[in-house]
Amino acid sequence: MEFNDGGGVEGELSAQDGTEIKDNDNRNELAKDKFLEGDDAVKYWFLGSLIWFPIFATLGFILAIKFFQPYFLGDAAFLTFGRIRPAHVNGVLFGFVSSGLIGGMFWAIPRLVNTPIYSARLTKLSAILWNLALLTGIAMILFLGNTQGREYAELPWSIDVLIMVTLLMILYNILSTFGRRTEKKLYVSTWYYTGTFIWFPIVYFIGNVMWRPPSGALVGITDSIFNWYYGHNVLGLWFTTLGIGTWYYAVPRIINRPLYSHLLSVISFFTIAFFYTGVGGHHLLQTAIPEWVKTIAVVMSILMLVPVVTFAVNLGMTLRGSWNIFTENIPFRFIVTGFFFYVLTSVQGSLQGLRGTNSFLHFSQWTVGHAHLAILGGFGFLAIGMMYWLIPKITRTKIYSDRLMSISWWLALIGFTSFFLSMTIAGLVANSAWFQNITVAPVLKLLQFWYVTRAMGGGMVVLAGYVFAYNTLLTFTHSKEPHVEEDIFSISPEQSSRPHSKLQKRSQHAMSMPVIVVGGLALFLLMTWMVVAMPALNLDTVNATDIAHPYTIEEAKGREIYTDMGCFYCHSQFVRPQDWAIGRISEQGDYYYDSPHLLGTERTGPDLSQIGGMRPTEWHYLHDTDARTTSPSSIMPPFGFLSDTQLDSLVAYIQNLGTNNLTVMSFHPEVPYEYQDKTQPFADSMSVAMQNYNSSNQTYTGDEKTGAEFAAIFEEGKKTYTERCLACHGCSGNAQGPYARHVVTQPANLHERIMSYMPETGDSYHFWRVSEGVPGTAMPSWKLSLNETEIWKINLYEMSFTTGSIRTVSGDVSDGEAINFSNQTHIVPPIEGTQDQFEKGQMIFNLYCAQCHGEGGQGDGVASILSSGGYIDPEPANFTESGADFKYYGQYVWKVKEGVETTNMPPWKYSLSDDEMYMAIFYIQHFATPDDYNAKWGPLYESNYARNMRS
Repeated sequence: MEFNDGGGVEGELSAQDGTEIKDNDNRNELAKDKFLEGDDAVKYWFLGSLIWFPIFATLGFILAIKFFQPYFLGDAAFLTFGRIRPAHVNGVLFGFVSSGLIGGMFWAIPRLVNTPIYSARLTKLSAILWNLALLTGIAMILFLGNTQGREYAELPWSIDVLIMVTLLMILYNILSTFGRRTEKKLYVSTWYYTGTFIWFPIVYFIGNVMWRPPSGALVGITDSIFNWYYGHNVLGLWFTTLGIGTWYYAVPRIINRPLYSHLLSVISFFTIAFFYTGVGGHHLLQTAIPEWVKTIAVVMSILMLVPVVTFAVNLGMTLRGSWNIFTENIPFRFIVTGFFFYVLTSVQGSLQGLRGTNSFLHFSQWTVGHAHLAILGGFGFLAIGMMYWLIPKITRTKIYSDRLMSISWWLALIGFTSFFLSMTIAGLVANSAWFQNITVAPVLKLLQFWYVTRAMGGGMVVLAGYVFAYNTLLTFTHSKEPHVEEDIFSISPEQSSRPHSKLQKRSQHAMSMPVIVVGGLALFLLMTWMVVAMPALNLDTVNATDIAHPYTIEEAKGREIYTDMGCFYCHSQFVRPQDWAIGRISEQGDYYYDSPHLLGTERTGPDLSQIGGMRPTEWHYLHDTDARTTSPSSIMPPFGFLSDTQLDSLVAYIQNLGTNNLTVMSFHPEVPYEYQDKTQPFADSMSVAMQNYNSSNQTYTGDEKTGAEFAAIFEEGKKTYTERCLACHGCSGNAQGPYARHVVTQPANLHERIMSYMPETGDSYHFWRVSEGVPGTAMPSWKLSLNETEIWKINLYEMSFTTGSIRTVSGDVSDGEAINFSNQTHIVPPIEGTQDQFEKGQMIFNLYCAQCHGEGGQGDGVASILSSGGYIDPEPANFTESGADFKYYGQYVWKVKEGVETTNMPPWKYSLSDDEMYMAIFYIQHFATPDDYNAKWGPLYESNYARNMRS
């Protein structure tokens, strides 16, 4: 068989590594996957994996049901979401997937190094200790609430010790095997296996802070850096390296084809050691960790595409032309499906590690789906495929049922795909709503359908787990038909015509264990120093902020209960720059007294970092006992099983998060950070105009130029308000615009609203609200269509709804303009003056004008300064007086169309059609005295109804 790696290698090649084959009977036996002494130990790992899969998948299914049935199995502490979740996660990670991959490794290594495993007894002992530690740790979490409270690192410290011992036992076993090898050239899988068990014990020790028993946690924000160094490297330097080594062994062996490129394997291995180690910080891009740590995480996330692409190309090119095997060989189908899922999750991970995508996607089901895609989709399928492939070799009997094997693949594929897509879509729905600053509670209603479909897909995966376990267990116990080993391929004697790569050949023959160990370890330790040690030293001088406070004894007990119940899985404790209305942006010193950190990774419930004092104390008792009594759409589990003492402690902790804030704050949320420094650019102009204005007699005595400048700003703001805002807020800003009848949430009464946030938040708050709109209401984000200057002019105009207008333009000016318009146009009513037109005019007047002018047209509407609680000043026109004062029809037309300068009389031409204005004028004229109407206004109309209306 010809081997092509982009160059060419001289000599005949083996199926594993492209090295020369010599006559060696033992090697041939190894290559044929014959049963060897020590292979029996592999089944200890496989038995643990195949038993844990359905059990811990069932726990995940229970969790999925709780998302839409929160009372389901909620009567005891060990059945709550916060207890089952870490049991499910750690069981799947370390029980099902890890055991399967480690078992595959112990099968592969003897065949890669042409030597039986060093100690089969040690292999069995490590499997027993691993599974015993895991079972004990999960039982302690479930039934005792004994958790370290850190994502992926929940297992108690005593269990961490057992895990470390097991890891070191495995490392000793495989290094001892390598030391006795007869195959001197190291195939790429051995690099990955060696790297895994050198890197991961260090990661586990550092990430679980094992030098600080029993908490296994540091103090302050530093703890989150250590946690996510570990949390992401569980994937990167445990599952990824175990998985790639397994794919590199299994795929060439099953399809009888050498690995495509040794060089790509070298690139992938060393770039994983350096790049992947520094990725964990992208889980904390919105937190208060140092910015340079975030930058490293983002850069490393992008560079992670290097090992991903090299691995994908290498294995993809190896697979070319072998799709007939995919359809025929079911274990191979599982293995290759896992490969595709792994590549997808890796590309997805790099993209969501960017700052922009991270800020949008964080906290939702999207990230949960991403984690499942990696662990269950990528490595879970790989582990199942390896067990289906190797168990018949171990038992030397055929798999119990090929049909059940095929059914399990279809169930797993369809179930997982629907499961993953449901979480992805739910995440995008939630993220889109949160991006519009709609709060968590109402968004939960939008996710119910996707929660149900998630559970349905998850149920299929669980069923696949039981079918798999049933099939493989019966293979161990009941299968009698002998396993027929597939024929080993023969190597083609043909030599490549292409020139060979000297670097390629040298690396294959000279790459030794010291090079792999020293090189990989050096890169790994360098990045570990950069992303763990340096930040820890940097944060050592952080001081407590005003939010941080030492916990009282009762609060500390409450925090322990909060951790034991797993509340941090659904509630975050950090405010991001883009978060509105939940407090100021979190700072490093806010967590000065926290250990472990409880930053959280999801927001199935609201953020609690500054919740103290935001609810009445007794509300928390009701909510914690049964959340639906206070938040009907909540999916939080009931904690009615807690004792009164426990509830007291839990409420004390929550009610003091971010201090017990009882400051009035005008009952408005804090202005988002990007708007906090915004100031009204026209404030000086308004201030000068106000100083020279006497509201009692409506006279302006200031500089004429200054008055004209203010008037221009005011009128531009009024014009834009009339065009954009009047429909909802009304011409007087009292929330009685015509569209207010058509929205679920009534628009703001601008007089009341602006008065309520003056002077504390003032200009910045006002500008924020107009710019961004109000989430969950019809108030749009005006920054999308208006520039900042236009918004500031609207704000200046809206201020007149609180303090009255500053009339820098005398009313005589508007009167003169109206008379000039009349003299120039000699306009007469364009409508006939029918009863229908009168009634339509009445409706228009009552809807648009009566709030200022009053239903009787006397200038005493509810918003007028003449009414109790009114604020429109100067007082609106009295139309009885206008009927007497006006001489020409054109005066009405001018005043209605153009408005009155520096008053709240809007230019109605920007809101109403000409006919609507003429009909409103017709109705307004009837407020004149009968003598005035009959003498001046009635005769202007053609209709007898108008002529005789006041007779």
